[in-house]
Amino acid sequence: MNLIKTLKQLGLVSLLATGLSHDIAQTAFAASGDYLFSYQVKGENWGGITLRDHTAYFGSDDGHLYALNVNQPKLAWSYKTDGLVRSKPTIKHHQIFFSSDDGYLYALNRWQGKLLWRTSLNDADVQRILPANHAPWEFDYSKSSALVQGNKVFIGSGDGHLYAIARSSGKVLWRFKTEGKIRATPVQHQGLVFISSWDGSVYALDANTGERVWQYDTQGALTSSPAIVDDVLVIGSRDTHLYGLDPLNGELLWKQAYPGGSWVESSATAAADGEHFYIGSSDSNLLNKYHAQSGDLIWQFETGGWSWGQPVAQNGTVYIGATGHDEPGWFATQRGFFAVNGHTGEQQWQYQPEKINGFVHGGVYGAPAVGYGKVIVPDLDGYIHVFEE
Repeated sequence: MNLIKTLKQLGLVSLLATGLSHDIAQTAFAASGDYLFSYQVKGENWGGITLRDHTAYFGSDDGHLYALNVNQPKLAWSYKTDGLVRSKPTIKHHQIFFSSDDGYLYALNRWQGKLLWRTSLNDADVQRILPANHAPWEFDYSKSSALVQGNKVFIGSGDGHLYAIARSSGKVLWRFKTEGKIRATPVQHQGLVFISSWDGSVYALDANTGERVWQYDTQGALTSSPAIVDDVLVIGSRDTHLYGLDPLNGELLWKQAYPGGSWVESSATAAADGEHFYIGSSDSNLLNKYHAQSGDLIWQFETGGWSWGQPVAQNGTVYIGATGHDEPGWFATQRGFFAVNGHTGEQQWQYQPEKINGFVHGGVYGAPAVGYGKVIVPDLDGYIHVFEE
């Protein structure tokens, strides 16, 4: 069924117009793509959502990490920091990890929201230059999220270091310095941990010692996080290219230019077959599917806006958001959120997010969560919107 839904058609505009804090409404007997309910926080939602045990964990620009029970629905707990929370929470057993622009990595008890420990990432004073219609063209809107492997937590910092931290205590085990901010999220493969930096390089490090194994240099800042798909490291660059590297030695396997000189902000997500991946774009306003080993393009889907975020693939459907602006003389972009058939690239349903004030006038950047029959979307309008899967 090809369902095209807007917020107005779903009745969400009337919900938003109430202006109530933590306002919840719910509908029944929903079909795929139908609106179910929304939950309002007090800031824009740039971080991705992590779903576990019917609870959606997410951060907000209001400085909080939230735990929202999406089955009842009601708030389980919230935890306040002193900065924007734009990292996607990472769960390991009873612990949940996230970073804040206040310069700390936090470990909380995920059931109670109680602080277990916090460790400085030394980046509270790093100036974040948000997207704007004037120089400098930093577009520094993202945040590194934690990778947990065994008793180590790996996370990047705006101070240019990748940190390895003991999961049980918060003690810094080692740190590796790059020449730029790290806003990407690390990934691990065969004893190596990989990270990308605004210095334009991808690094492979020994996960135990932090020693550099190899380095590959692109010609632009890297906000894209490395991803391993079918034994290929996939990374996008602001030099307008997408790269496929050998993760063991950093050898270039293939390189693809993005249309229209578009930055590659998005990070790759593996398809269910393990041989393909999905990735978004910036000015080219596209969601793309590629073959990992060859780098061949399989299909493209027009999102109409900046699809900076990482797609989510679940049960044959790919979910991707788009942010927009209305500056004259720029590439035309529109706000959006889309559910796309992962095999054919055809739209299944979509909604158009509400407009907000600012250069980026709304849309969806953070990765949604899919589970328990729901699609849970972090919208820049300050709401978490929930749809029928």
